[in-house]
Amino acid sequence: MTLLYSTLATLAYHDIFDYPLTLSEVRHLLVGKKATQAPVGQELARLVKAKKIGAKDGYFYLKGRAKTVNLRKQRSRWSKAKLKRASFFAQILKVIPTIKLVAISGALAMKNCHKDDDIDLVLITSAGSLWTTRFFANILLLPFKRDPRGQKIANRACLNVFIDESDLKIRPQNLYLAHEICQMKPLWDRDGTYSRFIQANSWVKKYLPNWQPNRVTSAKLQVPSYKSNQFITYHLALITERTLRSFQLAYMKSKITTEKIGKHQLFFHPQDTEKWVMGKYQIRLKRLSGN
Repeated sequence: MTLLYSTLATLAYHDIFDYPLTLSEVRHLLVGKKATQAPVGQELARLVKAKKIGAKDGYFYLKGRAKTVNLRKQRSRWSKAKLKRASFFAQILKVIPTIKLVAISGALAMKNCHKDDDIDLVLITSAGSLWTTRFFANILLLPFKRDPRGQKIANRACLNVFIDESDLKIRPQNLYLAHEICQMKPLWDRDGTYSRFIQANSWVKKYLPNWQPNRVTSAKLQVPSYKSNQFITYHLALITERTLRSFQLAYMKSKITTEKIGKHQLFFHPQDTEKWVMGKYQIRLKRLSGN
């Protein structure tokens, strides 16, 4: 893959979301090509000069898409209030000791929210507590959750992803999921969980080789020791997990559509966003190849 094609491909991917990029962002999110910032900047300058792409206020975008610059600025302003709201949700969730990490994903993670968007949250749980954690997280955030009927969505919490720390690797490996992982922004972290999550998904470098993870301060979770009752405590936790798993699966049975429910990972998305994004991406690449 040439640097020219990689640069255009990077702009094409983010154009799907009406999201023009700065020079540093193009280099940081460059698709499939290892490069320093200087040659990326030179390539962008040549593409602008050749009128293959446009530039405005330090942002670069595909030809004819100048309107996305103002759109990104507007969405950034909307996102500020949502980020404060997300931090509020994350602080509430801190009382659950089985939560190891709370992060934001989706448009908010890129500060690219629509005004009426909800707030997508990713939770990583301690081993063997996936369904127990989901149950209590939903109870705690119940007054703030989005309405499943679609009547209350804006600024509401959406618990989209739950991951058990015993299996942090996301599958399958593709460009869409690489972006989702890299765009994820931790709100707080315990026991170096974010670092372990990134290490488990080092495969993202195959798609985004210049990307670097966020620097996160990790707290140490203080758990009381109950050595004399470890056997009882372990089995009570196991029974609780199995009971809450059965209860939640029974409740969701008639509602499951595109959700992905695994042993250690839960992905609750009402639409197959990956298929839609990659379809739009291929259309843009074909269009660029024909120019």
